[in-house]
Amino acid sequence: MFADNDRISQRQLLRQMILALLGAWLLFLAGGVCQAGQNGLAGMALGFLLLAGWLLLLIRNAGVYENMEHYIGKAGRLLVIIVYLSFLVLTGSFLLRKISSLCGEYLISGISPEFLGLLLLLAAGAGIRNDIQQRARLAEIFYPFVMAGFVLMLILAAFHMRAESFADAAAFSLTEVAREGWRTLGAGAVLAVLPFLLGQVEQEKRLKKPLLEGLGKVWLFLTAAAVILIGTFGLEGVRRMEVPVIQLMAGTRLPGKFLERFDIVWLALLLCSILFALGSLLFYGIHLTGMRGDKGRIFRAAMGALIYGGSVLGQEGSRMEQWYPLMAERFYLPFFLILTLALRIFSRRTGKKRR
Repeated sequence: MFADNDRISQRQLLRQMILALLGAWLLFLAGGVCQAGQNGLAGMALGFLLLAGWLLLLIRNAGVYENMEHYIGKAGRLLVIIVYLSFLVLTGSFLLRKISSLCGEYLISGISPEFLGLLLLLAAGAGIRNDIQQRARLAEIFYPFVMAGFVLMLILAAFHMRAESFADAAAFSLTEVAREGWRTLGAGAVLAVLPFLLGQVEQEKRLKKPLLEGLGKVWLFLTAAAVILIGTFGLEGVRRMEVPVIQLMAGTRLPGKFLERFDIVWLALLLCSILFALGSLLFYGIHLTGMRGDKGRIFRAAMGALIYGGSVLGQEGSRMEQWYPLMAERFYLPFFLILTLALRIFSRRTGKKRR
């Protein structure tokens, strides 16, 4: 039974987080990580350990984020919200452009990525509104099917692994491990929005275990996908692929030559997860501004227009695929990390003064 008090359960929060992260990270992170071989796998493990530590700080600072104005003033809070909104828009534009291009190539040929992107954005925004419980119910419905599909796909793909594919190993490099760790941490920059939501979760003070458990599940999925990719194509084979995860499923078959185009089912599962992620970006934009009713709908439409505009401008010639990850890793991630530490320091100093 669902609660009806504008709050969600820990399980609902956990399922929303996994559903929003897993599809995009399988598609864009796992393939890149496995191209670095064992350095990529070690770096991803390091990145997830750092994400776990940051997540614990975010949970501990949840009350500080909700009362940010008390610590950094109105102008400081406004600046922070602007940075968050710009990050959400750019992330949405990147995801929308990438997934619309992939759908145009693998699912529906003959339709421009721009038109597909518009349809996908409308699908992601349909029914979002600014109701946190509505999103929780949506996640409850899709989570079991998407996760079961991901598990089945990876199991079937694992049968194509060959022992000799692991013989081509990359030379161990601490620099490469650190680079992949930071890259993983950069992909996790989206977790910076989490503390703004925790106040509406039941038993918020006991969220550490379920959220760390969710992060661990995502890491296991990504590690399994990366190992299967290396075991199937070899390190050099993976490095020659543009989207290794999609090409992995293109060669996967069910026994009896049933369902030849297995990559379509795989892409449909990834699309479901990424559409939920796009809807989450729109939801968090409204949630951060605190707008309700007509103002919330207008703001959602404006934010959707900015995301779509960014995806259209993000054509191949604009090199958005290269500079967005750099922006996430070199500007937004450091900003979010510094903000977390600064708010922690401010809150502790305020607490000491009161005592």
